[in-house]
Amino acid sequence: MKYYCFALTPNCILGNNTYVDTGNPYTDRPLKVGGLTLSKTGQKSPLHTKVYFPLEPGFYPAVLFIGGFDTYVLAEYYETVLSRIASHGFFIFGIDYAFPLEKQNLINAGELKQDISKYFEQHAWLQHYMTNKTLGTVAWNSTALMCHSSGCDATLKMIREKPTMFTSTIFLEPVSFDVKEKVDIRMPAFMYGTELSTVGHQCVIAGFSYNKFYEIWGCPKIVMEVANFGHCDILDTVPWTGCKDIHFCTITPNVTKLLEYKEFVQGATSSFLVSSLQGRTDAMKYITQKPLIPLRLLELRSDLNCTKN
Repeated sequence: MKYYCFALTPNCILGNNTYVDTGNPYTDRPLKVGGLTLSKTGQKSPLHTKVYFPLEPGFYPAVLFIGGFDTYVLAEYYETVLSRIASHGFFIFGIDYAFPLEKQNLINAGELKQDISKYFEQHAWLQHYMTNKTLGTVAWNSTALMCHSSGCDATLKMIREKPTMFTSTIFLEPVSFDVKEKVDIRMPAFMYGTELSTVGHQCVIAGFSYNKFYEIWGCPKIVMEVANFGHCDILDTVPWTGCKDIHFCTITPNVTKLLEYKEFVQGATSSFLVSSLQGRTDAMKYITQKPLIPLRLLELRSDLNCTKN
């Protein structure tokens, strides 16, 4: 089931019939999804990028995704979640800053420093390259930034530098030291945390994580913390196993519920994106009304009407 957006609003594109998902993002799979790999050698892409997109004609908003450890956790390691988000009517561009991963990359990763101008360069290149490459068309004037872990340091800096370029943003278990000053803009933001990220080996640093992002943000904004899951549980099976085996981050004890958890993550993020990019504002209820949220939460707050600013 679907309908299209015709109104001239910040979330609609006049005359372009932007796709809008009308189902329950936690459970429905409205569209089949395909994938592309864009490489420096094959397509002369400035940065290696994994693309997940609907296999139907139509106009679909864009989401730029930056993975954990400043993309040293590659976008393909999030394929289960990213491809499911795409099925709700989005082009997902998972951008890898350092690819392929080599020993020297991993040594330098400890510095966690990136030139964010490369992401802007990739964004511009994608707008040109993706023309007529798929049945669907990218609605570039409705674009979100999404990140995981320290990848959120880059997206936060991108928003500070060009605050009008993006429509909305999602910070999944974010960590950044660039959270001292306010982000005084009105851009919808979703801050997401997990209970076990700060347990054992702390993959998220208290005071520099999702609550701090919520504190410095303007509005509208939502913050959520999920119980019983950890920082690596969003990942596909192979990278998740690696995280578990080396005890890099604390993982959930409920390993039989990992698929259910990934379905939850994609449903929560898709709810926000359907609302903020596709213009279906009632979809926000799936991340603001506890009876509609399928996992136990430790925290849920929001300021959707900018009443506190």
